[in-house]
Amino acid sequence: MDGLEQILVFGDILSRLASYVPAVIAAALLMLIGWIVGKIIGKITKSLLIRLKADRYFKFGRGFEVSNIFGLIVSWIIYLAFIQAAVQVLGVPALTEFVGQILSFVPRLLEGMIIIIVGYILAKYVQGQVIATKVEYSEFIARVIFFLTIIIVISLALPFFGIDPYLINNIILILVGSVGLGIAIALGLGLKETVTRLAKKYSKKL
Repeated sequence: MDGLEQILVFGDILSRLASYVPAVIAAALLMLIGWIVGKIIGKITKSLLIRLKADRYFKFGRGFEVSNIFGLIVSWIIYLAFIQAAVQVLGVPALTEFVGQILSFVPRLLEGMIIIIVGYILAKYVQGQVIATKVEYSEFIARVIFFLTIIIVISLALPFFGIDPYLINNIILILVGSVGLGIAIALGLGLKETVTRLAKKYSKKL
């Protein structure tokens, strides 16, 4: 290859690179706008949930406040939408398909999270109602009900995350059986005197 051909090849490479510059700049601008918009909307979502006192009603532990979680989710939905637009501008099919698959997973992720949150609220409500009865071992029974409810809720939510719930369903069956057997043994042995005392107490009332 002589010097002229080398210059032509080099010029062709520069020409192709130059043709990508406008697309790269446009993609970068889209991602910057998406980052700004995502940050703003995420903060607005977080502030709104804080004003609604969502963190007080849904307690998942320190650092896992509902306002933080949903603010972050909203921000990332916007980020991904702008990233997809930026990738489409670049015209890279593989990247476009990859980002599209991620975005298609987001609705299922939200549905699964909603199921978990609603299930958690229900479990907490039932737990509080059982404890409020103030019967013998109400706190223990409430904890067992809460634990089993959460496991069932997670089992219902797993398919939305693309996870087969077969294993956790088997765990639920084992736990339910174990709890039932444990209660039966406790009633037969450990709670024998308590049951007798309660039976006498109620028989006197009748």
